[in-house]
Amino acid sequence: MQIDVLRYFLEVVEQGSIRGAAEEVNITPSAISRHISILERTLGASLFERKPRGMMLTAEGEILAKYAKRIVSNMDFVQNAIAEMKGLRRGVIRVSAIESVASNILYPAIRTFMLEHTGIEFEVDIVARNNNDVLHALLRDEADIGIMYKLNLNPDIQYLNEFETPFAVIASPEHALASRDELSVKDLTGVSLAGLSPSSATRRITEQAMLTAGVQVDYTMIVNSFEMAKEFARTGAGVAILPEVAVRRENEAGTLVSIPLSEWSLRHIRCATCTHKGNVPLKAVSAFLKILHPESALQTLH
Repeated sequence: MQIDVLRYFLEVVEQGSIRGAAEEVNITPSAISRHISILERTLGASLFERKPRGMMLTAEGEILAKYAKRIVSNMDFVQNAIAEMKGLRRGVIRVSAIESVASNILYPAIRTFMLEHTGIEFEVDIVARNNNDVLHALLRDEADIGIMYKLNLNPDIQYLNEFETPFAVIASPEHALASRDELSVKDLTGVSLAGLSPSSATRRITEQAMLTAGVQVDYTMIVNSFEMAKEFARTGAGVAILPEVAVRRENEAGTLVSIPLSEWSLRHIRCATCTHKGNVPLKAVSAFLKILHPESALQTLH
């Protein structure tokens, strides 16, 4: 069985349709369908149920998906390991990270690394919602490096560089609250506020602080991205609560201001660079970790 067939199968699982998978891997839908049929004949079982909402895995398909992910991941590891025998000239580094660190911490490190190692590719998954998505990517060996909030510690995760990402109220320079040196979540009662989706770790951290303070707010808008929340604040429609690092560039440009929050729990949010404990990192991953220092990046941004 060719490894590419398993990749096509997993892409159908991911996209929920043959057409969507075909667009992602750049082959025809008929070719994808043919490969799935070959898989089903080989295994003697139907792998998908065709439903109006898309392709749904059968019980047999669930079993194959579980092991196919391991096989593909192991093959990727083998290919990278062989490439490393030629030095840091080839290979792929897979990173899963929360959205707040993407632009100001992760990308500058990637850019620096790629300038020195032109043959190394990066696969970056920016997680806009659940912090656990990063954790699961590491545990399933779908990512070599993770950057996430340090919330519920997992014994199978190696926590490396730790750093703080304090939350702040984000507002337009013209907003009535923009001139304040500090705010409490209590000051946001009755203020037009953009909130992230309920599954977002940033939203849950914020609401825990509000619950402790006995504060309840009504969100004017619920969004699933930092960029939309920042645009909401930039246009003066209201304010948002985000990690201050996520708006450093806008602060420097003068398009947004960040007002510190007085609550201790929102001023001392810990994040960490992580790997799957017990895995021996490839040379390229180890080399990248040496230059991925969030604390240094944060100091540079000050």
